[in-house]
Amino acid sequence: MSDKHTLSFAIIGTGAIGGYYGGLLARTGYPTHFLARSDAQYMQQHGLTVRSPKGDFHLTNIAVYQNSSDLPDCDVVCVCLKTTHNDILQRLLPQITTPETAIVLIQNGLGEEEKIAKILPENPILGCMAFICSTKSKPGIIEHLDYGHVILAPYSACSANSALEAIKAAFQDAGISTTIEPDLMLARWKKLMWNIPYNGLSVLLNATTDRIMADPDSRSLIIELMREVQSGAKACGCPIEDSFLEKMLSNTQKMTPYKTSMMLDYASGSPMELESMFAAPLRYAQAKGTSLPRIETLYKALMFKDKGS
Repeated sequence: MSDKHTLSFAIIGTGAIGGYYGGLLARTGYPTHFLARSDAQYMQQHGLTVRSPKGDFHLTNIAVYQNSSDLPDCDVVCVCLKTTHNDILQRLLPQITTPETAIVLIQNGLGEEEKIAKILPENPILGCMAFICSTKSKPGIIEHLDYGHVILAPYSACSANSALEAIKAAFQDAGISTTIEPDLMLARWKKLMWNIPYNGLSVLLNATTDRIMADPDSRSLIIELMREVQSGAKACGCPIEDSFLEKMLSNTQKMTPYKTSMMLDYASGSPMELESMFAAPLRYAQAKGTSLPRIETLYKALMFKDKGS
């Protein structure tokens, strides 16, 4: 093993996100350990397949575990679960970490890093925003459709900054385009500028991103929701420039037609990430005296849908 591959990674959740990014790390030679639970037996027998416009690959003899107690200690734990499953982290993370282990939350929404800090107050904790179109089509098979850039941001500068550069270097070595944003809250709000309108409306309208962008009424509603995210972010001390809004619209216009993660969750009858992606931002904005009426209306409509799914 060459010197550049000294970091070891645990991937918690081997779905569309963990399977793709973990697969890239493993392919490059980083010791990578996957907690797969329902897919573990299949992956132990058949490996992990990633299909991507950047090049398909298949990994055999990968380290896959069904039980967290079997995972070895790793330098970096990447939490790639949906936030609806974060309740297991209270029990799981202390089992697989030392005080030096860096925790990277590759998740959506606001406020999850704060919860992890209560579980592991000594550990470096980083947020990771993934701008990617990826799905898990079958056990052990990941379909990467478009994009893939990630933004890393420290939850606590004093504890996480030392881990940032090393993790960024490993990600980039593995072919993951990576930048660092020093302001985690700003980075989270920027991700919400896409997640709130597109995830929410994809469920409510039963429409993929291309259909939403093609219709003038739904496109107008996307912009109105983005403006409200911008308002909430500003109230929380995280101003987002208009050019970023335009960038999100432009990128989505060019994006491969995509069923959002929330649309897939709703279709499968799985809980949607409404707490972290909608309720938490609404609370943050309300605490600063700012109401977000369109987002609140969308949230209530999705709550109704979620109860009936």
